[in-house]
Amino acid sequence: MRFYVPEWNDAVDADYDFEHDERSDPHRQERELNYIWDIFEKDSTPIDGVLISREQVESTTKKADRICKHGVYDDPILDIPEWLPTISDCGAWGYKSLPFPPYGNQDMLEFYETLDVSVGVTIDHLVLGSGREKGRLYLDERALDDNIRKSDLPSALTDAVDLMIDEWPDEWPEYVEEYEPSIRTQGKPRQFTATDFEGDVDAVLERLADDPRAVYRQDDKQFRYDLTLDNAAEMQDLYQAGDYPFRLMVAIQGWTVDSYAAAAEDVLELGYDYLGIGGVAGSPVHEVRKIVKSVGKTVKDYERTHQTRIDTHVFGFAKSDAFETIGRSGMSSFDSASMLRSAWTGGQNYRVDGDERYDAIRVQYPAHGADISDAIETALRGRETLIALRAFAEDRSIAEALREWETEASKTLTETITYMRNNRHDERFNASRLRDVAGALREDFEYASKLQAYFSDDLRNQLVKLLRGDSKENPEPFAEYIELLAAARTELNRFPRMVEILEREEAKAEGMDAFERLWFILQDYAIWIGNEDLLEAYRELLSNRPWEDCDCPICTEHGIEVSIFRGNDRNRRRGFHNTAKFYEEFSEALPKTLILTKGSASFSNYGTTEEYFANEKAQFWSEVHDLPVAEIGAFDANGVHEWWAETPHTVSFAPTKTAETLEEYLGRYEELYLFNPGEDTDQTLGGSTVDVDCDIQDFDDPQELREALLSDLGRNYAVGADFAPHKPVLDVDDGLDILIIDQCSGSKYVPDGERIFDMEEIDTASKEELLNRDSAIGVNANELYTGRQQEAISNAVRQLRSDGHRVRRYFISAGFGFVEEEERLPPYEVTFSGMSVSEIRERSNRLGIRDDLHRVLDQSEYDVVFFTLGSDYYSSIDIDQTVQRIRPDRIGVVFNRDLLNEQYENIVSVSARTEDAKRHETIVIGLKGVYMENFAQNLRDVTELDPDSISILCRYLEEDSTQAAIEKF
Repeated sequence: MRFYVPEWNDAVDADYDFEHDERSDPHRQERELNYIWDIFEKDSTPIDGVLISREQVESTTKKADRICKHGVYDDPILDIPEWLPTISDCGAWGYKSLPFPPYGNQDMLEFYETLDVSVGVTIDHLVLGSGREKGRLYLDERALDDNIRKSDLPSALTDAVDLMIDEWPDEWPEYVEEYEPSIRTQGKPRQFTATDFEGDVDAVLERLADDPRAVYRQDDKQFRYDLTLDNAAEMQDLYQAGDYPFRLMVAIQGWTVDSYAAAAEDVLELGYDYLGIGGVAGSPVHEVRKIVKSVGKTVKDYERTHQTRIDTHVFGFAKSDAFETIGRSGMSSFDSASMLRSAWTGGQNYRVDGDERYDAIRVQYPAHGADISDAIETALRGRETLIALRAFAEDRSIAEALREWETEASKTLTETITYMRNNRHDERFNASRLRDVAGALREDFEYASKLQAYFSDDLRNQLVKLLRGDSKENPEPFAEYIELLAAARTELNRFPRMVEILEREEAKAEGMDAFERLWFILQDYAIWIGNEDLLEAYRELLSNRPWEDCDCPICTEHGIEVSIFRGNDRNRRRGFHNTAKFYEEFSEALPKTLILTKGSASFSNYGTTEEYFANEKAQFWSEVHDLPVAEIGAFDANGVHEWWAETPHTVSFAPTKTAETLEEYLGRYEELYLFNPGEDTDQTLGGSTVDVDCDIQDFDDPQELREALLSDLGRNYAVGADFAPHKPVLDVDDGLDILIIDQCSGSKYVPDGERIFDMEEIDTASKEELLNRDSAIGVNANELYTGRQQEAISNAVRQLRSDGHRVRRYFISAGFGFVEEEERLPPYEVTFSGMSVSEIRERSNRLGIRDDLHRVLDQSEYDVVFFTLGSDYYSSIDIDQTVQRIRPDRIGVVFNRDLLNEQYENIVSVSARTEDAKRHETIVIGLKGVYMENFAQNLRDVTELDPDSISILCRYLEEDSTQAAIEKF
């Protein structure tokens, strides 16, 4: 499986001066720019490809001309290495407000060929929902002006339609004439007037029906869906008729699980072998899981029916908690820029892994256009903080570092006055552009970088402006230079502001430690810029110093600088770091896996590798063509040829060349499954010279290869024909292993006069200490909790055990954490009720509830796990994450959690609401216990158990036959 990163000009200055916050050259075209693939070595680059949207290519004319001239691999700035595959699409999010995509199918094919990308994508149109009664109305923004603006449109219209206003192109693609001939070509439109929107809504829409400035659709959702499929059909025909050097991927859209599945069926029948799921970027993870599963099943059915392979891509989605679904659904690739963007959008922008993230420390630049004194003060305060942070990271004296800076800053002002007096009329400053004058000053004046670093870019720019206008013939008053530098001197006289206190503390035998001295400065700075709400997050970051434990080249080279939120060259590097950390999680969850077999002399007799497999290695292809996660191919000395690729013109098995080819290719993989019947592995690979950090397993039997790969992927990939998500079916006759996760109750068994502990007492002593107190007693958990639910569940447990089932029961206690049913507890009064979700999770973390539960789930293989919990207790275990610990061939049961039921085939959500309680003649608080009693009683009547039947067994009432109800279901 491959991870692609979108190309959005995410480059950094290779020679950025972190000490002085100075770019290597004021002219961007003169800087050496580094993308993520320039910073990491090939084998450790944390991406597998680059997604390049036409929208981004054409963001500027200069960029478009350059890339179209050179192509993405030879472009002097992008310079994408040849080994990184590229996907190019239209960038549908960029034209979502237009009635049609602004590109034609033939045009896009030619664009992809010009860019020399590996894969081109069909033209899709995002399916946007609309809750408006009258549908969607598009207006050409160019026809709106000061005479009538969007805000002037009558509310009767804007309330009735979903209004899309955007700048339309001067000319639409040819296909648009088929749908809206009135807008095909119009040039600059005439302006709307108020009369165009007078009257009732229906009259306005009828008036605009043939207006070249408007497009109205009652069911725009269906239109976009159909148009995407129409484009797929036409583009496939054009592609097959041409001789294009790239692979064509089809993009599908939808608005429901069923519509996505139907679109997948349609495009597969068109002959596509690479399918992209569009429109899910920004969607909740549970929605993406459902869509991916549905499309994955559709693809798997097609693969197995047609004995072929289909690659699949998920556009704009990368969440580590969906790896399981993406892997088992057979997705081949996905893309996302979210790891990059997270470095400068929102909090927790320094990533260690999916659970451990930190807030980078914000050190601000002066606000644009600020008063020069304010700019200087902001620069000095920021510099003081940066000096302290660096000294802390280097285990240096902060006070000493600040004193050194004070001396250097004072010297910088003195040297600047001398330099300006002696050089202000130099010809090098006779340039029309300020940027050129600034460049000349930086090149000639050794303190130029320190001047802007300590006293702001604003101050240096003011001096640059004076230099540009200064000459012997028409000199500027030197007093203006002095006035600027005097303002800087005045501000500097207040800095460093707290160094005397720090020096005294450092001199004490038991004064502040290094962290406290840094905190003294950082706290003051954060409050000054209004970020005091981030102080606790900063404390966590600085206490743990995560940059020291990271071995990525970003953190290794730049250390604490990556943990500072300040400007593109830090923030984007932190984005590269975040991407690397995400990639580590991705590779751990879904190891980079390759299935290879050696080609034969007849390899080149076939058009594609798949044709070769189907004819020459049919049994191998039958066993591997539908496997998830892995990439599949054949190799010879010329290279590795993926299953979909054309075969080589000539075949060579020169040992040395074969070994070199494989060494280069395998460096990006962690697992190689080699189908190698009848040959020694070293001989097949070209000799024992293959030296890569890749686990190589070889097989004579393709079925054994299949089983080994699925087994190695983990227990959630059931060995056999169907590893995709499906509803498990359990055999009841031999007895079930059942786990019940119950909760504590407000009603407890406490003998008269016995002591009851409160939260403060519980939190200041261990359970054992409380039990050992003279005034305390201990009661087993299953006897302590006497609520209706708990007593009913106790009855169910006794029934299940007497019927031969193996049952374990645990309680989630707001006082003592995760406790076994026979664990002795002192009576207490602590509840999650009244706590916020964040407070519940904080207490749960402190008690180790989720970790203890996950340990039980991971260490034992229960057939059925019941979570008989209320909403507060679900929050305490993060139920959305916890259910993913249940093996897909086992069943999890939750209550009133319909979203989970929709996402996972092996999870069932049983309704337990007020109307259900009335039906069962009980109250809601005891309903889950009644359900468990029903389940225990009715389980006797069935021999097989699946998620759907569990709901029936729990909710069954005597007036219906259990077996009949199950069969009817």
